[in-house]
Amino acid sequence: MIYTITKPIYIVFFATDLKTGRFIRTMTRHRFNHAAISLDGMKTFYSFSRIYIDHPMISGLVCESPKRYLMTGKTVVRAYRVDVDLETYELIRSHISEMIASRDDYVYNFISCGTYMLGRRFPRKMAFTCVEFVRGTLVYGGILFDDHHKRVGVDSLENELAACGYEMKEGTAPQILKRTSWGNDPYLDDCGGRIAVMREASRRLYRMVRG
Repeated sequence: MIYTITKPIYIVFFATDLKTGRFIRTMTRHRFNHAAISLDGMKTFYSFSRIYIDHPMISGLVCESPKRYLMTGKTVVRAYRVDVDLETYELIRSHISEMIASRDDYVYNFISCGTYMLGRRFPRKMAFTCVEFVRGTLVYGGILFDDHHKRVGVDSLENELAACGYEMKEGTAPQILKRTSWGNDPYLDDCGGRIAVMREASRRLYRMVRG
């Protein structure tokens, strides 16, 4: 009998306790407002999100620490475990590593986030929402099929994974997540004064619009 060696990746959905998270859930009427992918058993997460806690407009590709979601203990987490062969795991790992190496070139796709409410997508070359990034990574790894015309939302991705029958667990952040260090997550860092914040936010918005 031939056994295939596999490694797990986790697709994780969050109902966060920040004002922006509650606002997004109110507008979309979805249970979750954020999605991320983990390659190390949920010790760290990759996603597109705010980089600093106090500056939501400075957003892009981040390596998130679980501490982001353990700060209040009220975040609800739903995690799907997807077991993949070593070739697929390495393909996904390399893809994310290449993006991380150029993380300053990637920005959050605020336009796509806004047009989602109108039932449309607004794809940009170097800009993603959290769910566009996660689903795009799964497509890149051959786990999901591409559909360029499909509206990408947290609910639709969660429904796709649920329909595949992947192992799922749900609970509050303290019940699901491991207590690790902040690592390379700059979430609580000081990104400078008002001028520096405005300059960086403007740079990212320009890059997003330019595509």
